Amino acid sequence: MEKVIDIEERIPSMREKRRRRTNKKFIFILSIFALALLVILYFQSPFSKINNVTVTGNNLHDKEFYIETSGLIKDKSFWGFTRNKTEEVLGNLETVKEVSITRKWLNDIDINITEWNTIGYLEKEGQFKLLLANGETFSADELKPSDKAPILNGFDDSVSRKKITKQLLKIENNVYQLISEIIMNDDKHGSTDLTIFMYDGYEVRAMISTFAEKMAYYPEITAQLHDHEKGVIDMEVGTFFTPYSKVYGISEEGDVSAEEDE
Repeated sequence: MEKVIDIEERIPSMREKRRRRTNKKFIFILSIFALALLVILYFQSPFSKINNVTVTGNNLHDKEFYIETSGLIKDKSFWGFTRNKTEEVLGNLETVKEVSITRKWLNDIDINITEWNTIGYLEKEGQFKLLLANGETFSADELKPSDKAPILNGFDDSVSRKKITKQLLKIENNVYQLISEIIMNDDKHGSTDLTIFMYDGYEVRAMISTFAEKMAYYPEITAQLHDHEKGVIDMEVGTFFTPYSKVYGISEEGDVSAEEDE
C-alpha cells in the first residue's frame, strides 16, 4: 500500500527552500550592486590615475621625451590606454629598437626602452650627428664624438649611409675599435671609395661594397707589417702596402723624405 504524504507536512520544507532561493538571489544582486559601486568608486579615486612613470634604458632621448611621446602622463587614467598601441607609437621613433610597457601595482607604469646603438658620427662643417645601427641619423644639441665609434665624412645621402651602416655592423669589434675616421671620396680621388684612418697609424683604401670583408684580414696584415714603416694598405683589388714615404713623400715621423727633397 502506497504511503500518502500530507501536503500540509510538505509546506514548511517548501517554504524553507523558497526562502533560501530568495536569499541567494538577494545576495547575488547585492554583490553585483556592491561590486559595481566599488568599480565606480575606484575609477573616481586617485588609485585609478597614473601615479608614476619610470623610463629605463634611455640614453639618446631624455626620460621626459619618451613619457610625453607615450602620452602616459601623471593623473591620466591608469586603464585609459592600450599597451600595444602605445608601444607602437614609441617603437616608430628613429632611436628605438625595442620597447615594452608594464603596468605595476597599484598605479605605476614602467617603460623599458632599447635604443639603437651608435655606430658612427657623421661630420659636416664641424657639426656632428649620430649614425645609428638602423641607418637613421640622430641630432643632439651638444654632441661630442667618443672613441667608441668612428667619425664619418662624405656620407651625405641616405644610400651611402645605409651601405656603410651595413658594412660596419659586419666588422669584428676588435677591428671596429681601431677605426678612427672613414671618408667617402668624391670623383676627384679616382676609383677609391673609402679612405680609412686607423688608430694604430695605418691608412686603408677600400671599396665600400667589400669593406667589411677585406677588413676581416686587417689584424693579420698589420701583424706582418709590424717591423715596417707605417703606410697605406690598399684593399680595393687585392691587398697592397705602400709606406707613407712613398705615398706622400714624408717619413713616419712627418719629415720630408730624401726622395722628395731631390
